[in-house]
Amino acid sequence: MRLNPRWLGLAATTLLAASGFLAGKPLPHDAAWVTGVCVWFVGLALLARAWWALRDTTGTRELLVTAAIWSAPLLIAPPMGALDVYAYACQGQLFDAGFNLYEHGPSALPCTWLSDVPPLWRDTPTPYGPLWFAISGGAAWLAHGHLVVAVGLFRLVAVLGLVLCVAAAHRLTDGNAALAASPLVLIHVVSGVHNDILLAGFVLAGFAFATRGRSGLSGAAFGLAAAVKVTAVVAAPFAVLLVLFRGNGLCRRAPVSFTGAMLLTYTVLAATTGHGLGFVRALGSTAELKQWLSIPTGVGMAAGYVLRAAGRPAAFDTAVAVARTLGFAALAAILLYLWWRALRTARRTPAEAADPVLTAAGLALLATAVLGPVFYAWYALAGIAVLAGTHLTGRLRTGVHVAVVALPFLTLPDSLGLATKTKLPGAFLDVALVVAVLVRLIRSRRRVPAASKP
Repeated sequence: MRLNPRWLGLAATTLLAASGFLAGKPLPHDAAWVTGVCVWFVGLALLARAWWALRDTTGTRELLVTAAIWSAPLLIAPPMGALDVYAYACQGQLFDAGFNLYEHGPSALPCTWLSDVPPLWRDTPTPYGPLWFAISGGAAWLAHGHLVVAVGLFRLVAVLGLVLCVAAAHRLTDGNAALAASPLVLIHVVSGVHNDILLAGFVLAGFAFATRGRSGLSGAAFGLAAAVKVTAVVAAPFAVLLVLFRGNGLCRRAPVSFTGAMLLTYTVLAATTGHGLGFVRALGSTAELKQWLSIPTGVGMAAGYVLRAAGRPAAFDTAVAVARTLGFAALAAILLYLWWRALRTARRTPAEAADPVLTAAGLALLATAVLGPVFYAWYALAGIAVLAGTHLTGRLRTGVHVAVVALPFLTLPDSLGLATKTKLPGAFLDVALVVAVLVRLIRSRRRVPAASKP
């Protein structure tokens, strides 16, 4: 007897919720924790199977109902996959107390819920934007010292961000609603409550406005997105193309309107909250983390391991720093290439430019995530959400679907990342990946001249 995928998925999220109660805290690693981790992987495997069976479903209403059913157990369970929501709550308390979050971590107050914040983030300044600080402060104030209430409020914000993503993507294209019920979204949005989904929602809304020629509203939406996380600015130049090449004409004032609205929105929020561009300093707060999920960092780690074996252990950090610098250079080249391709498309066929331009923007956000100094699974949310607003086909569609299924397996329910336990093999896996990509690029460039010969 074959179990209906919808109910298989509900069984899976019920198991995942149970694993949160058993292993949702990092310590102690007792029998309950071990049981919870085992239940976690069983639940993830069942959820992956259930979602894969429904990923080709085209009925938006049916998919959203399924997403709601699967989400129900996770909404009443502790946060899983990451414990950042506790840091969000403490940051809200610091904001309410008048602290500069670009200079102080949760231990500065100290926060009421400091013991629930992972040690890594207790003294770490916050790299988020002024809108997120206002939201965090409001949630902390409304919670009035009750952590469960605070988590519930942040979950509400995350769900609203997801709803905004779905609504904006639906305005852009009728497809890809299945991603709203994907394991990545259920684990790192519904359960893990990451603010990346709110960033994604505003970015998608900005693109939806841009396709309709609403340059001011589009810029304002991007300003809100940047006021959550500054990575939103990576997608902004692609939206400019949509407002510049509109219909069959060229609207030269639209980029000015877009940029002005974006800057004005951010400036007003910065002035209101007292937090402006301090995130530039805070962005380096995670630079000490070294894990191979960031491709440049992984390549640098591999070089560092070789240098250690050669008797130069002090060169490890230098190797990582050099690789990260090269990663930024590669990222700049990729972003420029994607924007140039999008520009050519928008200029030639402006009426049909939305899909390829959004595809380029989604790939740009994903490249920014994996080529940055640190990568976590939920960093992919924004790029995948933008791609959900396109007509995904071929290898890109398969790649996105594999990613939303595979990424949740990288963490345990207590937020422990498996990348921390696989540093050596993971680093050399990154080297192999980079070599494979370079070989493929070289071969493809060689084929082009050969094909052009008479």
